[in-house]
Amino acid sequence: MKKILITGGAGFIGYHLANKLSLDKNNYIVIADNLHRGQMDDDFKALINKSNVRFEQVDLTDKVSMKSIWTFYDEIYHLAAIIGVKHCMSNPDKVLRVNIMSTLNMVDLVKETASEKILFSSTCETYASGFEYNVVPIPTPETTPLMISDITNPRLSYATSKIAGEQIIIFNAKEDYKYAIVRYHNIYGQRMGYVHVIPEVLKRIHLQENPFHIYGANQTRSFCHVYDGVDETIAVMNSDKTDNQIIHIGNNTEEIAIKDLVMKICKIIDVSLQTIEVPAPQGSVNRRCPDISKIKELTGIKPKVSLDEGLKLTVDWYWKQINEGKIWE
Repeated sequence: MKKILITGGAGFIGYHLANKLSLDKNNYIVIADNLHRGQMDDDFKALINKSNVRFEQVDLTDKVSMKSIWTFYDEIYHLAAIIGVKHCMSNPDKVLRVNIMSTLNMVDLVKETASEKILFSSTCETYASGFEYNVVPIPTPETTPLMISDITNPRLSYATSKIAGEQIIIFNAKEDYKYAIVRYHNIYGQRMGYVHVIPEVLKRIHLQENPFHIYGANQTRSFCHVYDGVDETIAVMNSDKTDNQIIHIGNNTEEIAIKDLVMKICKIIDVSLQTIEVPAPQGSVNRRCPDISKIKELTGIKPKVSLDEGLKLTVDWYWKQINEGKIWE
């Protein structure tokens, strides 16, 4: 039986990843989460009640707290992190401390238990500062330079923690373990909280905002549904060709303007809006689209869920949640 650890498994991508892996009865999954953002909702309760899934509520910045998970694993998916602009702006010190310390502790776990391979979740936010200096090509390849444009900007604390995390994973590996680093690009889907554009739009529609503000209407994003994101993540873990590589996870086939995304959402829930276009929040980049040729070359996988299909799944799920009063971060 393959033993798998998923940190942050109560969160968005972590939950869907654990759920997909649990379908294989040859997998035994340990989920480690402090429930800071993840939710002990009905979906997660059903997941951890499976016979091949165990949940441990732990603080990954504290090795004493981690004692219950300190053992050998065939695969480790390290997804746990504090994310979100709100947290970066209000507690950048905590974002840095938690994200960096948890990664340092995970490296120690891998080394001391001689675990096989760790996958570290990074982000396209590592490219954000590069847009200011026009060094980020679109579509964006993994070789794009990473930088922090303003060391005093708290918004960049998350990107800083992920750049540091990538180096922690790389420079500690030596001959001790195999690793893969994945940079997620605009993953969306059911159960992702409300600090993302799609559920945030739905929440404001529900609150009958009028006129409806479309922030950064002409900015474009290339969205990847979480089902594809999970399949790509598992493919990276399972391939020897991805060992010690940095790889994009995303979908570059249907880049869309934010104003067009809002109209698609309205069509699904059958509402019409009086809209007004307003500037995007400060620091928001004008265009994001990943180059995913590397993952296709190394694993043969490519996205399967179209934007229309993924939006329908996501919007239907959220609209039901919102109308039942179940809104959480």
